[in-house]
Amino acid sequence: MKKLFALLLALCLVLSIGAAVAEENQGLKDARSYINLMYKNKPQSTPKDYELVGSVPSDGDPYIVEWTTDSDTITVTRLDNGMVKIDVDEDNTKEVHYVLTATITDGTDSLSISFDRFVPAAINLDILTEEEIVEVAYTLEDQAKLPGATALHGKVVAIPSAYSEQYGNITVNIQVGDLADKIIQCYRLKGEGIAELKEGDEIGVFGVIKNYKGTIEFDAGCVVIPVESCQSARVAGYAYTLEAGAAMSRESTMTGVITAIPSAYSADYKNITVNIDVPSLEGYTVQCYRLAGGEDLAEGDTITVTGTIKNYNGTIEFDKGCTYTK
Repeated sequence: MKKLFALLLALCLVLSIGAAVAEENQGLKDARSYINLMYKNKPQSTPKDYELVGSVPSDGDPYIVEWTTDSDTITVTRLDNGMVKIDVDEDNTKEVHYVLTATITDGTDSLSISFDRFVPAAINLDILTEEEIVEVAYTLEDQAKLPGATALHGKVVAIPSAYSEQYGNITVNIQVGDLADKIIQCYRLKGEGIAELKEGDEIGVFGVIKNYKGTIEFDAGCVVIPVESCQSARVAGYAYTLEAGAAMSRESTMTGVITAIPSAYSADYKNITVNIDVPSLEGYTVQCYRLAGGEDLAEGDTITVTGTIKNYNGTIEFDKGCTYTK
């Protein structure tokens, strides 16, 4: 009888412990459901860094959420405000698929939930080679465009539409490098000297590239620029795609003509603020904020500037501390 009573007592104890564990696990299940509800319908594409919650509220201490990924190109950092930052490689040249996993713990037990995500291949038109830009352009679907304006130089291999005095434009086809099978059309090209263009000429072109019914072309409004200015024009074009407050993730170099001096040289601080424009390119002015040195600079000078470009309240500028050669 005593043995039976002891067994019953032990069984009750096990059941009570099991019920407590079940209750705790139910809390974790609720927390997991909360995470699922927050993130299951978020876009799978994650082209930029983003933040996630680092904990889930509960009746007692909050449940801690540990985030991990299965990609070595992504860094996970817990921030001081309790959020978790997912730092993706925004310059990756190939699409990266990864599994994002949240592990919710109460200090003793834990439950996990995972989400499929991917980082799209970056189209950084300022650092891609001209051949790479052409290859990317040939992957565009009909009516799709590259993100922002860019520049290419190539040899004129055909003139589908001769120069029009009435409209001041011409349509030419160019071959970039050795890509004879991937011709780029320059539709209604404008600019200085286009009336004299002929097959075999080397030209630089700036504009937006699109797929128009299978034809890969610079859209109407593209302009001819000096061949030697193409790299700087690509930098300027990409800079103008930056959102307010955003900055390029690396230093850039750009050559341009000083068109204005918003802040004269300061002998105290030994810097100057100037605006530069790529030759023959209008509407893509880049400010060089507190450019180091510059006592000898004047409007009309051509300089090469190196630094980090950002969008500061709508002004596209090299950040303070940028340097130059004259």
